[in-house]
Amino acid sequence: MIRLRIGGVPEHYNLPWHMARQSGALQNQGIKPEWTDFYEGTGGMIQALKNDELDVAILLTEGAISGISRSANYKIVSFYTDSPIIWGIHVPADSDIYDVNEIYHHRYAISRYGSGSHLMPYVHARQKDWPVHKLQFRVINNLDGARMAFREDKADVFFWEKFTTKPYVDSGEFRCIGECPTPWSCFVVVASHQTLALHADKVRSLLEETFAQAQKLYQDPDRINIISKTFDLQPEDVEAWLSYTRWSNQIDLKKTVLAETTDTLKDLGLVHQKFKVEETYQEI
Repeated sequence: MIRLRIGGVPEHYNLPWHMARQSGALQNQGIKPEWTDFYEGTGGMIQALKNDELDVAILLTEGAISGISRSANYKIVSFYTDSPIIWGIHVPADSDIYDVNEIYHHRYAISRYGSGSHLMPYVHARQKDWPVHKLQFRVINNLDGARMAFREDKADVFFWEKFTTKPYVDSGEFRCIGECPTPWSCFVVVASHQTLALHADKVRSLLEETFAQAQKLYQDPDRINIISKTFDLQPEDVEAWLSYTRWSNQIDLKKTVLAETTDTLKDLGLVHQKFKVEETYQEI
């Protein structure tokens, strides 16, 4: 039995992984899947991969590429989704900021450097033609850290997946003043160099079963109810999220998308100019 340590954010996107673990199909193929929730997001998982605490992780596309450009010890093996993530742009409910055009000179809360919450303000600023080198960041580790930073007046703006934060918007703790979709498919699956050297076939089996479960979930007539109960989301929010979300149905590197994302990160100064997209992935 080969143990595969898998990491992902504790969010609705990752339900197919839990379904795959519970189906018994992986165990029948000699795989023992172990899951860890990472509240710190992509940046936290990149560090865990470096520390040999994970074998496989589900990362934001931009964070995965940025990490590899800084000599991380993993490769992208497939896209996980075929759709963007919608980032909500949040401020404290009592903030005097009401327009996204007012956020530029304020302090951005980020889970950590290299995370999606760090990279997306650059993407947004570039879309607005703002000088990206003047952005101010405050590291807050995770969503609860952002809530605390808002309460203690240590940050002013926070980019996070909009349906995950919606309960705090609904309760009156946050205000969502805008949205910023990623210009690319949002999640990729990565595996460490060591895992790929020893167990690439098992990683492939893991992905194939997870994608099969994703399609099963998507076709389930009770899918809205299942997701809303599992992740404590409103059914109407789940329905809206599912209206634009697509999981991949097979292992697919989408090399054109990887190239476009890499070029965008180069334009933003987040990846060095000599970095080649061929360094980001490995076929399995």
